[in-house]
Amino acid sequence: MSKETTIESYSLIRQPYRITMARWDFSVLQKRILTKIISKLQREISLLEHGVEFGQLELFKKCIDNSDTIQLKFLLSEFVRDGNNYAQFKKAINQLRAFNVEIFQIILPAVKSKKAKKPEEELILTGLIERAVIKKYARDITISLHKATAMELMKVANGLTVFAEDVMYETNNKYTQKIYEIICQWKDIGVYTLAIEKFRELLVLENKYPETKILIRNVIRPSEIELKKIGDVFFDFSTTKRGNVITHFNFIIKTKACLKKENEHLILVKEDTINLLRQHFGFKAIHLDQIKYILDDFNNIPTLRSKLTELALKSADRKMSCQPVKDVPAWTVRSILNEFQKD
Repeated sequence: MSKETTIESYSLIRQPYRITMARWDFSVLQKRILTKIISKLQREISLLEHGVEFGQLELFKKCIDNSDTIQLKFLLSEFVRDGNNYAQFKKAINQLRAFNVEIFQIILPAVKSKKAKKPEEELILTGLIERAVIKKYARDITISLHKATAMELMKVANGLTVFAEDVMYETNNKYTQKIYEIICQWKDIGVYTLAIEKFRELLVLENKYPETKILIRNVIRPSEIELKKIGDVFFDFSTTKRGNVITHFNFIIKTKACLKKENEHLILVKEDTINLLRQHFGFKAIHLDQIKYILDDFNNIPTLRSKLTELALKSADRKMSCQPVKDVPAWTVRSILNEFQKD
């Protein structure tokens, strides 16, 4: 996809909040693989959300020989778009297999009675994935997960994050992937504010970019620009200071749906502004052409409206003092151009 292309339709998936906010330092490709796995579990997540128990899921009933392993099948083309990244894909799969996971489980007794044993706690040590099997010349891949790992990837108790699966595959920036997940979790609130230390923790930055301004320049701004191009959810960024020291990051979260409404409103305001220029400032087509580049940028409209109010008051004052503006359209054009050149 080219840099200028924007995704027009989004395939939305849901993942547990705990996965969204987990401190996992994935590469871009590792995160894409995990997203594909969670995407494959969407039916089970929906059933769990509607009260179905884990033991009732067909996924677990299919476990081979009553083992603790479940198998998920994918087309190899879902991960390998061309032959060039096959080696990178195998490396990413191996890294996920070596990614250690500790899961605590409470094992309830099989029969509830006074003589039954008390619940026991079980610690499971496994890799994020147990293994992956790619048959030579085959077009599919089988990824095996420990049953407990699959459960962790499907737990709905603490809430779910809804995000566009496509965004994870379009970006080549792991920070964009993580920030996108986080703002999707908080999009209904509209603003997500967090301390710099918490931001570093969530993105597993540790001692990278110790200067805050470098952190903003190298991590946040590229993600902000990219998500405005490819995301259904994106953000405007600002900071909170105590004195001259930045203490918090603010993510003003927006969606394409909201942006469409804003643009529709601004189109009406632009048309009203053009009518205002014609009726009250004597503008003709030649004058509108001189400020066309200003009118075409919706971000300029509020400033332009404010400037026109100022010019209307100045023009009225000059009439009152018997020094009217001789050529109102030309005077207005010069004033507008000076204003925006100054900005």
